[in-house]
Order: sequence, then C-alpha cells, then structure tokens
Amino acid sequence: MTRRLQMSAAAAVLAAALACASCAAEKTPPQAGTPVDGATGAAPGLGWTLTTAEVGAPGGQFRDPAAGSDTDSMESGSITDGSTVVTLVGVVDGRNFVEPELVGLDIADGALLWRVPATGTVGCGEEFVDGQVVCYRGSSGSESEILTVDGRSGESNTRDAAFPITNLTTLDHHVYTSHPMDDGARPTISRGTADALDADWSVQFDSASAGSSSSASMLRTENGVGIFEDARGVFAFDLGTGENLWSRTAPDCARSGTASRGGAVRVVRIDCSDPGSVTGSEIVDTEGTVLAATDSVTVQRPTFGSPAESSPLLLGTGGYRPSDPDPVWTNDALLWDVPADVSGPAARFLTTNGLVHAVAGSVALLRDDATATESAVDLDTGDLLWSHDAGRFSAVGALDGDVATLFGPEVLRGIDVRTGNTVWDIPTNAIDDEGIDLQSWPMLDRVGADSIYSRSLSISVLRAT
Repeated sequence: MTRRLQMSAAAAVLAAALACASCAAEKTPPQAGTPVDGATGAAPGLGWTLTTAEVGAPGGQFRDPAAGSDTDSMESGSITDGSTVVTLVGVVDGRNFVEPELVGLDIADGALLWRVPATGTVGCGEEFVDGQVVCYRGSSGSESEILTVDGRSGESNTRDAAFPITNLTTLDHHVYTSHPMDDGARPTISRGTADALDADWSVQFDSASAGSSSSASMLRTENGVGIFEDARGVFAFDLGTGENLWSRTAPDCARSGTASRGGAVRVVRIDCSDPGSVTGSEIVDTEGTVLAATDSVTVQRPTFGSPAESSPLLLGTGGYRPSDPDPVWTNDALLWDVPADVSGPAARFLTTNGLVHAVAGSVALLRDDATATESAVDLDTGDLLWSHDAGRFSAVGALDGDVATLFGPEVLRGIDVRTGNTVWDIPTNAIDDEGIDLQSWPMLDRVGADSIYSRSLSISVLRAT
C-alpha cells in the first residue's frame, strides 16, 4: 500500500494539528462515531458521510486526487492533513473525467469548506506541504504547471513550472518531481517547494531509458527511501540529499521497486530484451545490501506491507533470513495452480504473479480467485494458518495488532489475521446504499484513530464509538 502504509506519518500530522489548536479558533473535538445499523463486534462508528450531490456535484463521482483528473483513474481516495480532507469530484464520461473539482471537507464534521476547479491535473502530492495541496498539469511536451490549494481557505494559485514534470509527489513538507532536463537527456529528480521545485537539489540518474515518457516512469517517496523507476531500471535515492543509494539497470534490468517499513525495497528482475520476462526478485536495504534474493519467476506484490521485523522476508515462494541464500521455508500455496489447458500470456501471468495481497505482521494474506478461497501463511514457519471460502473481493487498509481492516465496494470488516475470524463487520449499504459502484475501486485511509472510507458515490469518516 505504498502511500496507504504511512499511518505513523499521518498520525504525527494529526497530533501536530491538534497540538496547534490554539493557533486558530478553538474547535470542539470531533464527537464519537454513531453505531451503524447492523454492525457487529467492536466496529467503528460513523462520524459522517457525504454523497457527491451533497458537495454540489449531483451525478458525479469521487476520485483520488493523487491520480489526477486527466483521465478517469477509477479509484476513489483522498488526501488529508488530519484537519481537512481533500477529494476529487467530477463526471465520468467513458474514460474521461469531466468538470473536475478539488473539494475540501472538515474532518471533524464533514462541513464543505471549498471547491476549486481541477481541470487537467495529472496528479497531486499525497501529503500537504505548508498547509497546501500541491498538484501539477502537463506531463508531456515542454511545459507544466503547478496548482496549489490552501487546505482551510481553498485559496488556489497556478504558476508555470521551470521544467516539464513527469512525476510529482510530496513528503515531510517537500515537493519531489522527476523530469528530463532536455530531450533525450537522463532523467532528473528534484526536491524543493511548490514555488521553486529544485530549491533544495537536483540529481540526474544514469538510466538506460533516457528520455522515457511519463507513462514509463514512476516516482515514490515512502518508508524512508526515494524510488525512481523507468522502463528498465529502479533507482533508490536519499530523500534528504538526492544521493543515488543503489540502482538496478542495464545490463541488470529491473522494475516494480516498492518499499516496505524500514526502507527495504522489493525489486523484480527482468530480461532487458523482454521487459515482460521475470528472471527473479530481491529485497534491498537502504545501503544497497541485498537482504534476500531468489531466481523464482514468481513475484509477490502485496498492496499492503507491514511486516514484523523478526519474521523472515517474503520472496518468491519462501521466507528468507538476511545474508542466507537458502529459504527458511517454502510453500507452494503461494502459487497459482496453472491449469494444464492454459498457455501463452495467461500461463505466464499466473506463473509470475503470486497470491499474496498483504503482509500483516508475521502473516501473509492470500487470495485465490480461481478457487474462490482466502488463506493465510505464517511467515515464521511457512505453515498454512487457515483457509476458507472467499467472500466479496477486498483489500487491507489498516492493521491494529492482529486485526486487519478489509475494505472493498461491498466489504468493511476487521479480521484476526492469525485465525481468519471476523472481529467486526459493517454492512456498507447501511452507510450509503447508493455508494456501491463495482466499476470503480474504493480506498481506506487511516488518519490517527479515524479512517476515511471513499467510494465512487460517497465519502465517510469512521471513528471509535
């Protein structure tokens, strides 16, 4: 979960906001959530919920501001500093997202604070910078623009960027961007402010894919390390200085670098002549040390990663201890069972994509859509902990001890990851029976003790009752 894993950072922002309550007009603390009809166990309550019509956009849908409005991302979501919740609303027209607006809501009670036009935004940073949301327009050609919106007042400002932006992200009050310095030049990463994108530093990377388009590159700043990725290489850099910590590029091509807690990056190795051909994977720490490696073509891509520090590292079909080339355990339950009559691209997809969708402490959560089962494997031993028939599809949005919050268009529940038992459950249609859209994907953002549950037609805040 990449950016959704930054729960501790979000909690710190919330604490800072509460500590500075005297800086603005004194506000009454948010009331506890109201129990939801039909909820079971120690389920969180409903703080508030709003539909698109209630924010002035009847017939519209909510989307994730980080994904921009240039096209329909089909993903809901929000950005928050613990005080203001910012989401994107617009009208879906095929693959287009028209009449888009950024909307600011008070996290305490859902009050509409402001609406700002957001036409043409390619993406927005996932954290506020100096109290502002930072977005950009224009990812191709020679010009880009920066759009900033004040989180409380909604005051917006647009200015020309000094260079064409291919990616933008934000972290710890800084703006990070990637861009080619000149046509065909090596890609460059800069850190600065919305007004001066390269105020702190600019660093070039020696990529084998110089001049690659924005669609072939990604920029992430998460879990203590920066990652830039293009069509053939993965580069890790120091967030403070921009120094290239390590890289994987031709003749050792790689892709899909994602960091988990502690800055360990999961890297997929590929054949340089065939980017779709996986040759193995590895986990690399911030010093460039390979903690674990495997030649297995099976790749695990958990969308939520909060691993226990004491457990073996999950890679391929087994668990590994740092510096030991042999796995502590292996388990073929991590693999798809490829039917004999499946071949070609479909077979390669099943062979190279493992079943793990989340790592929660010392447990790996698996989902097999072919057999409609959900299961869990103990990362310390490799043993199967439990398996049962799968319900409606869901993902992990938060982890509280051994209780993981699962969310989806029709799912909102907490499960004990070690037993698979449901600890609490909320019927989503009791929150908003019109908020279900199976063609788009919802999102759950944890902010301190609150959770922001965004769907295509509604956005809600859940908090303790």
